[in-house]
Formats: sequence, C-alpha cells, structure tokens
Amino acid sequence: GLTIASEKVQKTCPWKYLGWRIQMQTISAQPLQISTEIKTLYDAQKLLGTINWVRPLLGISNADLGPLFALLRGEPDLLSPRHLNKDAQIALQKVADAISQRQSALQPHALIFQWDLEKLDPLLIIEWVFLPNNMPKTISMQDELMAMLIIKARQRLTSLAGKDFDRIYLPLTMFYLNWLLQMSENLQIALADYPGQISIHLPKHKLLSSSFNLLPKPKRSETPLRAMTIFTDGSGKTHKSVIVWKDSETGTWQSGIAVVERSPQIVELAAVVRVFKKFNTPFNLITDSAYV
Repeated sequence: GLTIASEKVQKTCPWKYLGWRIQMQTISAQPLQISTEIKTLYDAQKLLGTINWVRPLLGISNADLGPLFALLRGEPDLLSPRHLNKDAQIALQKVADAISQRQSALQPHALIFQWDLEKLDPLLIIEWVFLPNNMPKTISMQDELMAMLIIKARQRLTSLAGKDFDRIYLPLTMFYLNWLLQMSENLQIALADYPGQISIHLPKHKLLSSSFNLLPKPKRSETPLRAMTIFTDGSGKTHKSVIVWKDSETGTWQSGIAVVERSPQIVELAAVVRVFKKFNTPFNLITDSAYV
C-alpha cells in the first residue's frame, strides 16, 4: 500500500508547503518579485498607477518610488520607449518585499465599509474582519468560512452601529450564489433574517480591484555562475556525506566528511545542507541526487 516516508513528515514549526512558510499563527509567502516588462510609457503608467494606490497600505514612501516615477518623464507619447534601470529595479523590489511581508493570520477575510459618493475617495473603511486563529475544525469548507465571516461581521456592525448591513458583497458568481443559498445550511444560517441586499459585484475602487502579477523569486540560477563550484555525494553503505570544493585563495582542494546514519537520500541531502550552511556567497552546486 501507499506509505509516507517518516523523514518527509514535518513535525515542527515552521512548515514549508508549495512555496509558503506556515507558522503557528501566520502564513507568509516566500520572497517575491513583481513580474513586469516595461517597454513603453503606457506600461510604466499602468504599473505606477497600481503601485500608487496600494502604496499607503505597504508603508512605502514617495522617495522610495522616486526611480519609478522618473519613468514618467520625457517623451509624452504613450508608445515612447521606457526601460527599468538598476535604481528602478531596486525600487520595484522594495514593493515586492513589502507585499511579501504583509501577513494575515487566516484567509479569507472581510471588510466593513461605507460608500460615500460625496467624498473624494468614496471608500470609507470602518474595520477589517478576520477568522479566528484557532478554528473549531481542522478542515472547513469555503461556505463555512464565508458564513463565519458574515456572522462575525453582522455581530460587529450591530455592536458598532446598532443596525445590519444595507448590502453584503460575496466573492461568488450568480450560479454559485443561487446554489449555496439553496444547499448550504451554513450560509442560510449566516443570512437568517438579513433585511438588506446581497451582491456579487464589488464597488469600483482601486483598493478592491488592484492586483499584481506575482511569481516566486528563485534563488537558483538557470545558468552557471562565475563562482566557486562545489561537489557533493553520499553513500548509503558507509553513511558518509561528502562535500568537495576548490579554495579560490590557495587553489587547493578542500573536503568535508560527515557520517549520517540515515537513508542514502538523506545522506546526500545532508551534504547539500552543509554546503548552504558553510558558504554564504553564490556558488555552483554539482550533485547527482535526484532526491535533492
């Protein structure tokens, strides 16, 4: 039958899963970079427009974004050429770092707000609503989480204003909304005696619709680096975990051997781990382990 190797079971915090770092009360993404290709003034305007709307939420100053705003200067033709110089790339990475550091205890979440068209910015945020850190169940369905948020938000607004919502926006299509209203007991209970309207169309606002095209920032280069080359190997028979490299200063070959009383795969993995612990500068790693 199917068995799970004991050495693959992560028993202690933090747990790493599909590019995420899961801790006791927070989940954070691995380092990110904003995937964008700036070729024209129009590209730069779109990028800066999105960043400018979320900038107050990320704690980034105008000075930090100065190199990016510089892209707007020059020829006013929308198709006039633009490119990211080194300073602009650094500024863009600051935005990506700020996004990756934003953490939330659990997802999804909700927002209590007012919509005042007489204001310059009609979105008036009252309070964010989050699910509890300790969930009553190990696994909850999406309609359960949505119902919990609705109940919590309705209770909170009753405490704050003594009234219920005029409108509740749900991130669903009309097909799924109608289905859930018929079949989901959780959602039916959450919306019991609700006198207002339910909508699937969010108000038009940059904060509610802004999105970045994000992708994991790899630490591995697709091409060899002009750096030291390190070789690793391991033996399941002798349990020796070996690393070998050539010292750039003396020109002599160096080695490190450790005994790891585990499976052959773990022996080879231990050698690679020692390399990353020993060297803090870029290097080329040569290993024959498919497991690593």
